[in-house]
Amino acid sequence: MLSPTLDFREASRVVLEHLQATTGLALWMITRTEDEAWIVLDHADPNQVYPVDSGDMIQWSDSFCQHMIDGTAPQIARHAQNIPQFAGSAISKKLRIGAYAGVPILDRDGELFGTLCGIDPDIQPEEFEKHLPTIQLLARLLGGYLSMELQLQALQRKNDRTSLHQMVNPVTTCFNREGWTRLVQRERERANRLGRPSNVLRVDVKLSSTDDLSQVVSALKEEFGSDHLIGHITADQFEILLEDHEMSLVIERGRSIQGRLAARGITSDYNAFNLQITEPALG
Repeated sequence: MLSPTLDFREASRVVLEHLQATTGLALWMITRTEDEAWIVLDHADPNQVYPVDSGDMIQWSDSFCQHMIDGTAPQIARHAQNIPQFAGSAISKKLRIGAYAGVPILDRDGELFGTLCGIDPDIQPEEFEKHLPTIQLLARLLGGYLSMELQLQALQRKNDRTSLHQMVNPVTTCFNREGWTRLVQRERERANRLGRPSNVLRVDVKLSSTDDLSQVVSALKEEFGSDHLIGHITADQFEILLEDHEMSLVIERGRSIQGRLAARGITSDYNAFNLQITEPALG
């Protein structure tokens, strides 16, 4: 009896192992895109034909998948170097790629999450291209798992907000340090499970009076509304969880809140990090 796959990461592993065993390509990968990065979430290459590992990152513009996504190159090519965009890509100068297959994985909003793709050093026989409908189907199924997991995460965040409602700073009504620590740990676990980092914006302010603190809270609520979780970490430091933002947008929001605070006469600084890396020390 076969047990059911329970989540996106487990489904990804099953799909990768199946395609690696049945298509003839040496390496299969699940990747995700973030800004200009193309990141390997998981891979199947039992013979270690390519020096690729989970967590590896290259420039999106260097990848075959970038050309596949923008429609200038096909989703499957038994002789990849016959495709000008593939032959001229930076990754072709680093790795020997004779054949390629790749299709997009879309999230619940129809936005690009990443790709399901495979490569092999050797040119493949003509019948290789018959695998494309199966690869497309599997990518759609992975998109379904991804959508369900994103919905589950949204419900979990809502539950977190409710279950930790007592762990707030009574003055700012933001989560206090203890509550925020618990929220961040739960969010890090979710981020690692999906391989899609949640990004955090840290704002440090220079306060000269209690009135300044109320002005900071007012600016934060104007900028972020009630859609995002906010922690009051120390007297002059706040953090905002921006799980649906890529890093470039987090930095843009940092500039925006800095401008709002400056308009109130409050000096501030900000930085951003994600919950899949070691975060800087608080304080």
